[in-house]
Amino acid sequence: MRELGRPSPGDALADLTRRNAELEHCINTLAHDLRSPLVALLGFSRLLRQDYADRLDDTGTHFVDRIEQAGQTMEMLIHDLLELSRIGQTGECPALVDPRCVLAQLAAELKPQLDAEQIQLVVPENPPLVYCDRTRLYQVFSNLIGNAVKHMGECEPRKISVAIRDEAGLHQITVRDYGRGVDPEHHERIFEPFESLTRDRNGRSGTGMGLAIVRKIAETHGGRAWVENPPGTGASFHVTLPQT
Repeated sequence: MRELGRPSPGDALADLTRRNAELEHCINTLAHDLRSPLVALLGFSRLLRQDYADRLDDTGTHFVDRIEQAGQTMEMLIHDLLELSRIGQTGECPALVDPRCVLAQLAAELKPQLDAEQIQLVVPENPPLVYCDRTRLYQVFSNLIGNAVKHMGECEPRKISVAIRDEAGLHQITVRDYGRGVDPEHHERIFEPFESLTRDRNGRSGTGMGLAIVRKIAETHGGRAWVENPPGTGASFHVTLPQT
């Protein structure tokens, strides 16, 4: 007999599903409501720069730059927040994906930035196929590699290594850099939404959503995501995904 006043597992699951649906609807509504004034803000700042550039002194130009940077950050934040809310929705198509294709696409997209930062991206030559929705696998690699590029700092070697192996019914993805590493007391905190512990060399801290997206993708697929400080220097980010 079920204890009086305590919901059954089925009731608890239904309540959780309802709450998640309400949260998703709230996020979508909030994102829509924020985008309209944001479009206006960025549009007027561009017009101000184009039409009044000759009247702006250095201070005025600096203010316009700051407005545009803040608007672009908000734009990225809205996009990432929506992505976080959509992970695990119906419509995703898990399948065996060749990670070499995903990594080749990312390497081409990141080449200008990698060259500018003098960073070598090392990818596996013959990795196993990974069972995952292709878009979500792209997001895992993109966020982990992008996170390393932004936050590794000055270091030697300037290298990011990607490894993929199968072990005990799981695919394990590892992205390692040789930079400043992550303080152990922040190993969990960095996977929370809106958390960004360090700034890149341009002083930007990002939206703090990338690692939260990685962890949610892993957990939605039945895996997990975590970070370790390997011997020596740097940080190793790990993601596991079930093979079926």
